Amino acid sequence: MNNRNYIIILVLFFGFSSCNNKKSTKINADQTPQNVSSDLEVDHFNIWVKNPKTAKEKLTDIGFTSVPDSLSKIHKGQGTTGRYFYFLNSYLELIFVYDQNELEENNNKNKDLDFTTRANFDKNGASPFGIALKIKDYNVEKIPFEKVRYHQDWMDDNASIYSAKNSKTNIKEPSIFVVYPEIESDRFETLADLKNIPEEYSIWRTFFKHPNGAKKITAITITSTDLDLATKTMKAVNGIDNLTVKNGPEHLMELFFDNNVQGKTIDLRPELPLIVYL
Repeated sequence: MNNRNYIIILVLFFGFSSCNNKKSTKINADQTPQNVSSDLEVDHFNIWVKNPKTAKEKLTDIGFTSVPDSLSKIHKGQGTTGRYFYFLNSYLELIFVYDQNELEENNNKNKDLDFTTRANFDKNGASPFGIALKIKDYNVEKIPFEKVRYHQDWMDDNASIYSAKNSKTNIKEPSIFVVYPEIESDRFETLADLKNIPEEYSIWRTFFKHPNGAKKITAITITSTDLDLATKTMKAVNGIDNLTVKNGPEHLMELFFDNNVQGKTIDLRPELPLIVYL
C-alpha cells in the first residue's frame, strides 16, 4: 500500500468518480454451467438513482457508513456524481445526474456509450445497475467482449475505461465496463489491514467500518428483465466467481456480505431495487 493509491482514490472521487459456492458449479434456470472467467474480477458496482438523498439514507439507516458528500465531487466531463459505500473488497456507488447539459454534451461526444440511456432507466426500462470489472495482469486485448473506449481529460494520456458495446444496444443488461489498474479499488483482507492506509489519509479508514458489521461482499446477484444470456458480455460476466446475472420479473440487485453470517435479510424496495444479506 502506498501514498499513490490514496491520491488515486481522491482523483477518482474528484474526477470519475464476492455465497460460498464456486461459480463453475452453479446452474440457474435460464443458463448452463460455465467456467470461471479467470482473468476478470468485480472491482466495484453501481446503481443509478433518481433521489440520491433517499437512496443514501436507506443504506445508512440499516447501518452502512457512507463516504461524506464533500468527497463525492462531480465526475468531470460526464455530468454525474455519486454517493459511495466502501467495503474491504469493493464499493457501491449510487450514481445520478448532476448536470443534465454536461451529461448530454458527453453523450454527443461518446454516442456509443450508455450514460443517458441508464440515467433514464425509469422511462426506458433499462437496467439501473453497472458492474465495473478489472483484469488480472491488465491487457485490453483480454477483454472478452466487444468494447468501446472511453477517455476523459482527467485520465492519464494513455489510460481509458472500456465499456461493453452491448451496454448501449442491450439496455436490459447491466452496464459493464473495465477499469484500468491505476483506478482499481484497494482491497483489504481484514479491518486490521486498514492500518496500511497512510496516516495522511487515515480518514479513509473510517469509511470501511459499518455499524451493521458488514465487511466483505461475498456474492452479487443481479436480476434483469428480457435478458439474452447468450451474448458474449453476459457469458463473460456469468463466468466471474460469485457474480450472477439472471432473468426475472424485475430489476433487482442482491448483495451478500460475509456469506450471510448474521442470517439477516433486508429488502430496501421500493426506494432502492436492492436486497441486502448480512
